[in-house]
Amino acid sequence: MSRHHVVLVPGFFGFGSLGELTYFVGVRQALERAFHRFSLNVNVVEVQTLPTASIRHRAARVEETLARVAEAEEGPIHIVGHSTGGLDARLAITPTSSLPSEKKFEQHERLRTLITLNTPHFGTPVASFFGSAAGYPLMRCCAGLITSVLKHGYIPLGFGLRVGGWMVRADDAIGFKRTALDDFFSSVIADFSPERRAELIAFIEGVSRDQSLIFQLTAAGCDLLNASTADPSTLRYGSVVCAARPPRLSNLLAFKHDPYTQTMHALYAALHRIAGINPLERFPAPVPEQRVVLERAFGSFPEGSWSDGIVPTLSQIWGDVIHAARADHLDVVGHYGSQRPGSETSDWLPSRSGFDDLAFESLWSDVARFITREATVVEAPRHHRNVGVERTQLELTHPRRGGPPARGGVTANEQAREVLEELPAPIEPSRVIERAEGEAASRAP
Repeated sequence: MSRHHVVLVPGFFGFGSLGELTYFVGVRQALERAFHRFSLNVNVVEVQTLPTASIRHRAARVEETLARVAEAEEGPIHIVGHSTGGLDARLAITPTSSLPSEKKFEQHERLRTLITLNTPHFGTPVASFFGSAAGYPLMRCCAGLITSVLKHGYIPLGFGLRVGGWMVRADDAIGFKRTALDDFFSSVIADFSPERRAELIAFIEGVSRDQSLIFQLTAAGCDLLNASTADPSTLRYGSVVCAARPPRLSNLLAFKHDPYTQTMHALYAALHRIAGINPLERFPAPVPEQRVVLERAFGSFPEGSWSDGIVPTLSQIWGDVIHAARADHLDVVGHYGSQRPGSETSDWLPSRSGFDDLAFESLWSDVARFITREATVVEAPRHHRNVGVERTQLELTHPRRGGPPARGGVTANEQAREVLEELPAPIEPSRVIERAEGEAASRAP
């Protein structure tokens, strides 16, 4: 029996690995443990994506990975995309998409599931902010400054790295919790060789040079993507939906002896506030099957202001809701501050969500269970079992101007025709010439 292949797709700023620093921390191991319990033979592969390139170019990387996996070995293929990686995957598997791929994936019949985690299927206000006149230059300036220091600031950089190392060691001696700064120094800069410097510069220059992705994660950008990626007939969709706890002043006070975590929590508070600026009508209403899972997990139906600190909770729903959790955007990929011996990690986005090792194992176990269940299903047609695909379709009760509600929806051509009918009748060219001649004659001396 052929083994199954699970392709992991990183999200925004996804780097696969940078030195010893990885995007999916402990995910491969958690999946392997779960699949072992479910007796499913699985090969886990990770896409080396582009940090902030457009969804089209990132999707091309996904397609190339799928093509290589399909060429190397037989067996069904499953895709798991975190954050923007879910959108990349959806576009990559659309047969009619035009992508700048070096290798084309044509074995769509081998696709079985596509699972998205914390994916902004209907956009996020955070993207609107960073794509604004204030946010875009801020991100580009920071990336450019870091690149300049890495390229030219040899003495200041070396001194700065040594100071940073001393700070990290002092932090450990005092007993502060492990932070992203600890991970960065121990995994990326501990042996800052010319090769490591070049690797880091290439990553940051990629961020500075191409920020197309930001604009495509707005509600308008995702609306166009949803219209372009029809429900494929070869697979089943599932989604992991998260909501982080709202930031509170008491959280800052709890970090009073840890300036780094205080700063990062303040950043989280700002992002959470921006992500919560959502009118409910922006999101299509979940179908009953999706609503039941959300209400059971959260105790009530999510409000428009709920988010994981980056993506609105209601924007993350796509297909079956296979797991819902109190977690922030990075908790689900392992950056939550694991206390498991031998695999300690930092909490990159200190939201005090309460997410822990047990919650991490439960989430990825549900992902593996969903894949395993689909691996044993042989009924057809498969796509009829997808949940909520009708949520992106036009309302069937959109009224025509001056008439009864349209049956079957109003097409774009019909809407355009209605607008044209309201415009004044065009003036014949001969009458335009006559009018111009008359005005010229009246102005003549």
